[in-house]
Amino acid sequence: MTTKLKELEVYASILKGLQERWRPHAGQIEVGRALINDGIRDLFVQAGRNWGKTNLVSYLLWRWALMNPGSENYYFAPYMKQAREIIWAPRIIQNFGPREWIQGDPNNTEMRITFKNGSFIKADGSDNVESYRGVKPKGLIIFDEFKDFREEFYEAFDPNRAAHNAPLVIIGTPPGRESQFTKVREAYKLDPTKRYFHGPTSQNPYISKDWLSRKKLELEARGEEDVWQREYEAMDVAHSQTKLFPMLKREHIKTHAEVLQRIKKDRKRLDWILWCDPAAASTFAVMFAVHNPYTKELFILDEIYETEQQRLTVNQIGPRIKAIREELEDRYEWRQGYDEAATWFANEMLDNFSEHYEPSNKSANQKEAGLTLIKDMLLQNKLIISDRCVKTFWEMDNYYKDGTGKIPKVFDHLIDNLRYILAALFYSLPETDAPQEPRFGPPTKIGDDFPQLKGLI
Repeated sequence: MTTKLKELEVYASILKGLQERWRPHAGQIEVGRALINDGIRDLFVQAGRNWGKTNLVSYLLWRWALMNPGSENYYFAPYMKQAREIIWAPRIIQNFGPREWIQGDPNNTEMRITFKNGSFIKADGSDNVESYRGVKPKGLIIFDEFKDFREEFYEAFDPNRAAHNAPLVIIGTPPGRESQFTKVREAYKLDPTKRYFHGPTSQNPYISKDWLSRKKLELEARGEEDVWQREYEAMDVAHSQTKLFPMLKREHIKTHAEVLQRIKKDRKRLDWILWCDPAAASTFAVMFAVHNPYTKELFILDEIYETEQQRLTVNQIGPRIKAIREELEDRYEWRQGYDEAATWFANEMLDNFSEHYEPSNKSANQKEAGLTLIKDMLLQNKLIISDRCVKTFWEMDNYYKDGTGKIPKVFDHLIDNLRYILAALFYSLPETDAPQEPRFGPPTKIGDDFPQLKGLI
């Protein structure tokens, strides 16, 4: 048997080991062929959610590492913590191919897999700029979720590829604004030596068309048509300047008597909770709510919205909180919290009134996720607002994001309290069936890549 044929047999065994457990769709195959068959060294993939980005890059990293002994292959997410969450903690990259090809155990600290042929795959984040300024990789590089990459990382790392002509695959959803993502993408489109791909979510045949239809209707109901176009159609659509809560209607407001009647029979089984957004110079806001864990309904019962400077002290606000709390419910214990940035408030409430308040945990609760949850509650009629809560309705009715997709930090004191309450309750709504991309399926025919091996294996 010739050396060339032996080499092909080794490559074929690698392909068989990888592809017998994963079936790429047409869009993924197109990217893979450009990199491996056509020898393209710069690829840019603008793809929608659930297009199959993670499985594709895992396959490409394994295949490159195994077919190029001694190669140094890197997967980068915007942040090291994000890389761990996307590809390492779920053990996607560690378990993508046969375990017997790996040397020893994967290094969880470094997020590194070392293969018996001397190659490795390492995951990291673009926030680790200084560590890679002098690194000249000789292997495949992946930049995932590129829209959130640190610009200085790309500027520092990209020139290092020249030393060994290391290939780079940039992949992610578009950002909805001019950024490094759009500048680099346009450069790839104009350069004939580089390759650009567009992959909407619908290109993935393993994602239910019914699920996509429901998701589209869901986003439209939230007033987020731009999100659908950008994140699922992978289109260049700017963030729209829209209301955050277009689904908020007067029907969500009930008379206070009606609200009390609705919670009357379940009072002792409910979660009574209030949250404070303290201020010493602007607006001091307090929200009083009750949660029915059986129906998933959250009732906003009352509020304090104080803007007069002389009435913003704890000595002024404390008695008002107590009076409203006792009027609404004085038999069952209230859970009480505050914006963690105002430690002075918790200390003064403890010193002056011997009352304990728990802090919010902003780092564990993303603002966008909290606002989306509120939207879904409104759509499912799980959020009921007493007519006492005039300022709560006013804030929500006048809450807009600007043309860059940012949410101005103004007139959101009670909205913040609502987010903190939901986070403290670990509130969630039943999810629609999430799409699952199967990793396991019929093997790809090895002869498609190596016609010489047809009938040999």
